[in-house]
Amino acid sequence: MTDYHFKKFLELVQPDIDFDIKDIPSSPDYSDINSWAATPNSGEQQFYVPDPSFTVNKENNLVDVFYIHPTGFYEKCWNSDMDRKKSAFERTEIMLGNQASAFNESCNIYAPEYRQATYFSFFDKKDNGKKALDLAYEDVESAFDYFIKNFNNNRPFIIAGHSQGALHAQRLIKRKIENSDIQNRFICAYAIGYIIPDKCFDDLFSNIKKSTSFNDTNCIISWSTVVEGYKRSREKTPYWRPEGWTAEPMYQKIFSVNPFSWTSDSKWHQDDNNSAIINKSQDYDFTDQLSIDHTGTKKSIGLTRIQEFSASVNKESGLLETKGPLVTNIKKMKFFSGDLHSFDMMLFWGALRQNVKDRIAAFL
Repeated sequence: MTDYHFKKFLELVQPDIDFDIKDIPSSPDYSDINSWAATPNSGEQQFYVPDPSFTVNKENNLVDVFYIHPTGFYEKCWNSDMDRKKSAFERTEIMLGNQASAFNESCNIYAPEYRQATYFSFFDKKDNGKKALDLAYEDVESAFDYFIKNFNNNRPFIIAGHSQGALHAQRLIKRKIENSDIQNRFICAYAIGYIIPDKCFDDLFSNIKKSTSFNDTNCIISWSTVVEGYKRSREKTPYWRPEGWTAEPMYQKIFSVNPFSWTSDSKWHQDDNNSAIINKSQDYDFTDQLSIDHTGTKKSIGLTRIQEFSASVNKESGLLETKGPLVTNIKKMKFFSGDLHSFDMMLFWGALRQNVKDRIAAFL
């Protein structure tokens, strides 16, 4: 999407009123299964695989994953009301299919639905967006507390989140896991697609390390994917610290791991055993961000026709740069800018799936 078209899009999704606590949707009750987008016994998209050669173990795994979905809410109010008849929930289902599914061989998948902040929150110049993100996080923390008390049964667990979900994951790890009684069951966190400034990591996580190898545990893994040479144009993004919100420059060195090598070096790496995936549907427009109603359309995931590409962590920005035939093919998409944010997990689905198994094996 060009800068012009993106500015026009932001105008279409900008809320008309300021955030007001009196106008927020009702808080979810996580004892009600309908407040969960996915559990081992509810939902179906988290069990998608691109072909029958992949094994799915829906329940009775030794490890749980608590998955926090990214933004799929683009309406002109600050927080989602979690209505399952709306398009925001349909997008949550899509993310379960193309992200949480990477865990469906090794983990019992738990994913709360929550009053996610609307997309414009990340571009708001006042405090409305931060207040909307605070409300969304309130639900995530409430769901996690319920998960630990009622679902987890003292099993080892993984935290996974993308974009808005990764931002909430960072906060959750700091507030509820680090230096707590449950940290000894914490395998790792895949906090993908939201910046962790390199300069902030040690202050934010004093007792949880950066991942530096494929089988590290008690660690955080993160990356943000772009094409080779791309620089993000947005100046700043909201960033949470225990002392409050800041606005961090987008162009600075961020912590990043290459999911083809599970290291942070700037060499180009390729994984011939990776499985990159795509969303599939005959009737659904995956680029439509303005629809309001759930279409009910059947969807699935599949392997990309072209698989070959390589990745490298840019030594100055920390962005995960990519190049090769698959990336060249993606560049043909209409309005493509060079940012692969939406593909952060889909491009590396197979490598992530294997790495989940490797880290669980190292932990157990």
